[in-house]
Amino acid sequence: MTIDMDEAEAVFDDFLIAMDDQVEWLAEEAEKHNVELTYSPNTPELLETLFPLLSAGMDEDDTASLIVIFGRYLGEFVRRTYGGQWSLPLDDKKNVNFNTPVITGHSRVEGLEFAPIRVIRAYSLRRSDGTIRRAIENHINPQILDLSQEAAEEANDESQTPSN
Repeated sequence: MTIDMDEAEAVFDDFLIAMDDQVEWLAEEAEKHNVELTYSPNTPELLETLFPLLSAGMDEDDTASLIVIFGRYLGEFVRRTYGGQWSLPLDDKKNVNFNTPVITGHSRVEGLEFAPIRVIRAYSLRRSDGTIRRAIENHINPQILDLSQEAAEEANDESQTPSN
C-alpha cells in the first residue's frame, strides 16, 4: 500500500486544527456526567471513568471516533504536563506508529513516541483500571533494558561450544 505523503500531512493538519473543538466537546460531555476534565494530575483516571459512560451503546464506528477524541485529550494532557509536541511519523513505514499522530519530546529518551490514540484503544478493549496511567509512566520514565550482560554471556557460551 502506497501512501500520499502530502495527503497524510494534510490529514494531520486537519487533526491538529480540530483539536480544540474536539477536546472542548469532550469536556462538555464529561460535565454532563459530573466529571471535570481540566488537565489535572488525575486526568488518566478521569478518562477511564468517562470512557465507559460515553461509549455505552455506541456502535463500532462511533466508538472508533470516540477513541480518537479521547486520544486527542490524552495527547494534550501529556503534551501540557510533560512537554513535547504532536508529530506524524512518516519516515519509516516499518514504524508501528507510521502515519499515526504521536507526542514526541516528552521524555528524556530521544525519539520516543507516545501514541495516545493507541493507548485509548488498548484501554477500550480491556477496560483495565490503571492502563492509561501505566502507559504514560512507561513513556515518561521508561526502564531502559541493558542486555549487554546477557549478550556477553551468550557470546561466551557460544565460544565454549565445540564446533563440528
